[in-house]
Amino acid sequence: MNSLFFLTIFLVSIFQTSVTCNDIAGSDIHYPFTTLYGFDLSHKDNITTIHFPSYGDLTVKSISYDSRKIDLLDPKNCVPRVFLNLNLTLTPFQYYYVLQNYTYLNCSTKLLHTNFIEVPCLSDSNSHVYTVDPEVSLPSSCRIVKTVAIPFKYSPYISDNSLGLRLTWKLRASEETKQGNKTRGSDTKRNTVFGLSICFIVMATVVGIIKVHLSLRNLHKKEEQLLADF
Repeated sequence: MNSLFFLTIFLVSIFQTSVTCNDIAGSDIHYPFTTLYGFDLSHKDNITTIHFPSYGDLTVKSISYDSRKIDLLDPKNCVPRVFLNLNLTLTPFQYYYVLQNYTYLNCSTKLLHTNFIEVPCLSDSNSHVYTVDPEVSLPSSCRIVKTVAIPFKYSPYISDNSLGLRLTWKLRASEETKQGNKTRGSDTKRNTVFGLSICFIVMATVVGIIKVHLSLRNLHKKEEQLLADF
């Protein structure tokens, strides 16, 4: 009875471990973070990064496949530089937030007007960079660097370097089908393991009941034989 019970538990644990490993392997890394689509995730020293040719490496803060979003951090701590250079046109990604056009200005002198807030990580003693509404009149000491559609312009009140670096993606029809099949396959595995577990437990219970019944019957026979001898 005990050996059968422990064998049952051992087999159930093997099945459960196998499903867990398969689920992780099948769902942890998939579209669009695969070699096929050119967006490999690299992991080193407990830091996961993703490489964008137009900018470089960005640190992965989190990924949610269910809501299709990836939160990124800029290891250079300069999100305005990411907005200026990151080109998502030829990628499956797009910004998660609503975009608005902003113009990057590079000025030879510091602007004192309150409408112009300098971006420290892009500026130095000889050039002062600002992000402004494209409709703002251009000062004579400034030149336009680029006008880009980005989630936010620079603000000194926002210190989180992940601001705006949340991307999303659209699945292709084939990927939708694959993910649906994976989900159904995962559910089937879980149901199979659950059913096998129940079967093993029921079998162990039935065998145990039979053994107890046989033991009691043998005990009654021995008692009857002792009484007959008297």
